[in-house]
Amino acid sequence: MTISNGSMAARATGPEGALVERIFELAPSILCVLDVRDKRVVACNRAFVRALGFGDKEAPERAWETLVSRVHPEDLDASAVRAEQLWASQDGEPFEVALRALCAGGVERVLALRCVVLTRGDDGAAHQVLVSAEDVTEQRRREVELQKSEALFQAFLEYMPGMMFAKDADSRYVFANAQFERFMGITPHGCAGMRDDDMLPEDIVAQVRAADDEVRNTGVATVFEESVPHPTEGMKLFHSVKFPVRGPGIPEGTVGGAAIDITAIKRAEAERQEAQLAVIAAQQATIRELATPLLPIADGVIVMPIIGTLDPERASRIIEALLAAVGAHQAAIAIIDITGVRSVDAHVAGVLLQAARAVRLLGARVVLTGIQPAIAQTLVELGVEWHGLVTEATLRGGIEHALRTRKRRGGS
Repeated sequence: MTISNGSMAARATGPEGALVERIFELAPSILCVLDVRDKRVVACNRAFVRALGFGDKEAPERAWETLVSRVHPEDLDASAVRAEQLWASQDGEPFEVALRALCAGGVERVLALRCVVLTRGDDGAAHQVLVSAEDVTEQRRREVELQKSEALFQAFLEYMPGMMFAKDADSRYVFANAQFERFMGITPHGCAGMRDDDMLPEDIVAQVRAADDEVRNTGVATVFEESVPHPTEGMKLFHSVKFPVRGPGIPEGTVGGAAIDITAIKRAEAERQEAQLAVIAAQQATIRELATPLLPIADGVIVMPIIGTLDPERASRIIEALLAAVGAHQAAIAIIDITGVRSVDAHVAGVLLQAARAVRLLGARVVLTGIQPAIAQTLVELGVEWHGLVTEATLRGGIEHALRTRKRRGGS
């Protein structure tokens, strides 16, 4: 056996031998015959030479040394230990092992080897071994990437706060993460093959299946909120998404889903809204108080300045506040100043008269101040009767009138 023309081939005679030699030489897999007793390469094909970068005229003995030097030391030691299994194997029984080796160009590749014993010595020990090898570097790389991806995926499924699941076309669970199983009170990996009616009330099952069927029929993901009962904590509200799952080996009609518990968020939102409404109500009450200020300026005299527009609701509040102040301050005179009122119509005039009459029923009198010329003309045109109502042009005049009246009453 010699290495020539970039390959080492077994020399055989006759047409069959030539055919065997050609098959061995041109096989796409790496092939070689090793003499494990004399430590030499007996034969190898072109794929072996190309993959390992052997020289064209390399001697068999040197080829063995080169081959051994290319194998990663850790894999070489492991292979030596496992070789004992090969020596003990039956003739023709394959022995498989993977190892790393420096191949052509000094690049480390992973080779998957299948070894069988061809010949044995008189003592029964293995003599020649046929080795076939495939470069599985890319396959191993993809396997590692897949394993890493699966590890990441499993970590997210295990620790994410949401529930995830998948069901087949018959609504049987084919997958559920740990959070889903904990929520449903099911033992780990116990969801497989179960249905919703094994875990949920009948009315909830109907809602869940309707959502599943919508996804199956439309083929479109849907996002919604749903209520699901917890075994011990009562009804929970979830933000859910359901979507079709498609891919190699996945049965038609498979539906996936994910759900986040938003019960606490919704509760907090409702509490915030209640608090906000309470704040708004308090603000409105304060605004109402500021909109109808009432000022005691002397014993028995109060002033209520009115600014802006009067609507029915505000008019009612003005009368209510005025009457309450007359009683609280034991007022004899209440001054209503309308200097800041933009316009007066029949409604506003009616409010003022109603306030005056109500105050008179409490034993006090109303002094109306701040009537502008345009407003006076409007009141005349409306034919409003102001009998018994004291009017002054300005707030100052109204206060002076009230103080004079108070002094006279005090003197008498």
